[in-house]
Amino acid sequence: MIRQRIGSTFALVVLLFAFVGFGYKLVNNPSSLFSQLLFFGITAGIIFLLFKFLTRNRSVGNGANAQYRKSVAQSKKMHGSSNSVRRTDFKKKPVKSSKAPASNKVRPLRDRSKAPHLTVIEGKKGKKKKRAF
Repeated sequence: MIRQRIGSTFALVVLLFAFVGFGYKLVNNPSSLFSQLLFFGITAGIIFLLFKFLTRNRSVGNGANAQYRKSVAQSKKMHGSSNSVRRTDFKKKPVKSSKAPASNKVRPLRDRSKAPHLTVIEGKKGKKKKRAF
């Protein structure tokens, strides 16, 4: 508790000194202040762009994005690629066609010889957990 108070007091004192120094520099030498701010902004921008460029190149080859793409490829391989159109505007209702639905269409039978890619993991279903109440 005391450490938190010391830390927040220290931060408040540092911010107070920074504010006083900024005001003093603004009143006495504004051109120097603006040149320092410009230099700081350019340096921060260069560091940010370098960091972004370096992290972007690393994350493309490995990581969650590559695993996601691998998963999508495997899913398309198993289930076939579907070219369904996604609705982006969910507030609009879908347009109903004026034609009567064709109930005579025969649905193709699913291939039951393919095993599903999900498996059931058996657990201790009969044993209840110990609870406080």
